[in-house]
Amino acid sequence: MFALTFDDGPGPSTAELLDVLRDGGVRATFFLLGRNVDEAPWCGDPRRARALAERAVREGHALGNHTYSHLRPDRWRDVAADLRRGEAVVRSLRSGPIAFRLPYGIQRVSEPFPLGTIGEQMDPRLAVIASLGIAHQHWTGDFGDWALRAEEAPALAARMAAHVEECARTGLDAVVDLHDSGTGSSFGYERPATVAAVRMFLDGARRRGWTSFTVG
Repeated sequence: MFALTFDDGPGPSTAELLDVLRDGGVRATFFLLGRNVDEAPWCGDPRRARALAERAVREGHALGNHTYSHLRPDRWRDVAADLRRGEAVVRSLRSGPIAFRLPYGIQRVSEPFPLGTIGEQMDPRLAVIASLGIAHQHWTGDFGDWALRAEEAPALAARMAAHVEECARTGLDAVVDLHDSGTGSSFGYERPATVAAVRMFLDGARRRGWTSFTVG
């Protein structure tokens, strides 16, 4: 079994990804940046951005919270407010429990976190979300798709498939982390490699009889 998850959207490739997922009969999880819905700097049209998120809900996909602004770990004092702001955007689009994913995932910091144990170099945002009673939804594989060229799509699809098989051998379901907008940026750019790789991956998954699920 595998879950496809997409961070940082909505963005320029979200519509294409929704088309691919629809054609493949697969539901995914989109961890939205609130800013990319409410302000939509990637397209300049918040109505278009919200329509994409609404389409995802309408077509059965799960929406998660990726915060509002994609702050780095050193901004941990601002994370709680930014998280709640992002959560409010997602709640305006759907009801029920909302999965949460930290921007950049869990990071090792260069200096010991003042609230950790002596000498511990933990991501300070973990303490923040613990205090809020929120869990971080991690992944089993991240493939750096934000940096790939269009011609690298077949290699990305092959890496994704190999990861699902590796997870299965260890008794795990795979949670694949991909991206549908500019990572941590105020702009968005198209992800042709991601779109094409997802299409190729789903074709292979269908032949193999794999099953998909959403997280959160």
